[in-house]
Amino acid sequence: MITRADHKGVLVCGVNESAQQAGLYGGMRLSDARSILPELKNTPEDPELYHAHLTRMIRAMDRYSPWVAPDRILQAQSLEGDTGMWLEITGGSHLFGGEGQLIARILRDVTERGYRARAAIADTAGAAWASARCHPAPDEDRRLSLPADHAIAAGFPVSALRLSEDIIAVLSRLGLKHIGDITPLPRANITTRLGPDVLHRIDQFYGRLPEHLHFELPDHPWLIRQNFGEPLGDAANLAHAIESMMEKLCADLRAENLGLRRLILRCIRVDGHAHTITTTTGTPCQSEAHILRLMAEKMPGVDTGFGIEQVILYAPWVEHVAFRQARLDRQQNDAQDDVALAQLLDRISHHLGPRDVLFRPAHHASHLPERAAIRQAPTGPSTQTKPARLDDIKLPRRPVRLIDPPEPVDVVARNAAGAPTKLRWRKMMIDVLRADGPERICPEWWDHLDRDNYALSQNTRDYFRICDQKGRMLWLFRSGHSGQDIWSVHGLFAG
Repeated sequence: MITRADHKGVLVCGVNESAQQAGLYGGMRLSDARSILPELKNTPEDPELYHAHLTRMIRAMDRYSPWVAPDRILQAQSLEGDTGMWLEITGGSHLFGGEGQLIARILRDVTERGYRARAAIADTAGAAWASARCHPAPDEDRRLSLPADHAIAAGFPVSALRLSEDIIAVLSRLGLKHIGDITPLPRANITTRLGPDVLHRIDQFYGRLPEHLHFELPDHPWLIRQNFGEPLGDAANLAHAIESMMEKLCADLRAENLGLRRLILRCIRVDGHAHTITTTTGTPCQSEAHILRLMAEKMPGVDTGFGIEQVILYAPWVEHVAFRQARLDRQQNDAQDDVALAQLLDRISHHLGPRDVLFRPAHHASHLPERAAIRQAPTGPSTQTKPARLDDIKLPRRPVRLIDPPEPVDVVARNAAGAPTKLRWRKMMIDVLRADGPERICPEWWDHLDRDNYALSQNTRDYFRICDQKGRMLWLFRSGHSGQDIWSVHGLFAG
């Protein structure tokens, strides 16, 4: 048990699961706790140790977002032994497979470090704080989008607004126990009876007022922060400031033979609103002109408002740049062509957006047709795993076009050997003139070590090369258990 001494005496501020089951809770006096558990072990609160654990957790969360803000008020006032932090993930959830996958990864990482956690994603900081503690959905589905999910938010208790205990007690006496009980009331009456804090928290909850979060920026050499005594109210002055900061950052990177792969620009207005721009490159980049060109297309979306008082430029992802030597005759060499190609691909990807990916196909060491090829970056070294002596291996004939996913067919008739003689595909009747096979392709056994009788499982496929009445060559396979065969077309051969 952890205790904290203040003007009220010695209070409990942290209990383990066994103590909770015995009836102990945060905020009770130490004397009352000892009356319940006389053998209780008391450990005074250590703020430095607490801060060390919090710092390590913030550094762990840096992999998901460079903008991590601890909940200082909860840390100072909570007597339950808990704390919290906000992560600014705008425009970055797709890197982890979506919002649900991002929540699952964060909870997994926190649990592996020995902590218990709750997480949620919402449009505002206040809504995310409340959803993590009050949302009725499972862990991965705690997402709140306002005003679309107003019905869910209306069911949250008033404690989700982060109000003081005195205000919560007054609301409880008035019968206002949920957020939905407060929002329909006249705003003037709420301010008169309860003061300005209730409306202030409600407006922050719904995004009508900004909330100032103090982000713990990492101590990183590739971060440049500039404060302005006179706020920048003109877009031209803002662009000039960003250009000078970018030149300094790229000069520092060139001195260390490094290039950035991701750049985050954050412009903070005098009213606390922050606008974030993220730019990613396909290869390590040291050219400020190229980065500024990519960022210039997103700069019109920055609203300077009453002025920008702080600009932060941060490169969370940098890589080593291979040494390039220019030719003495000053002619364009292959290295310069590669740089130009990489910059062209960056501009194309920048226009397509994060959901569209440029790639090039490559071989993969797998005998399964759908896994024989992989996607890899259009630039950089190849990651092909094609066997070195593939030409010496005689493989059965393969189609020039693979249908993914395979299209189902209905086998109308088959011969004594089990090969189809007549089938229906794409609402067309096909007469099979010739059928070669079968060629059995089993799944990769090392991925299914826990299965019995695997060679005859429903994942095993028997492939046939058939020729129809029009001379087309189809790659057909049969799967499933005996008597329950499922036939599908997986490829087309060249004529």
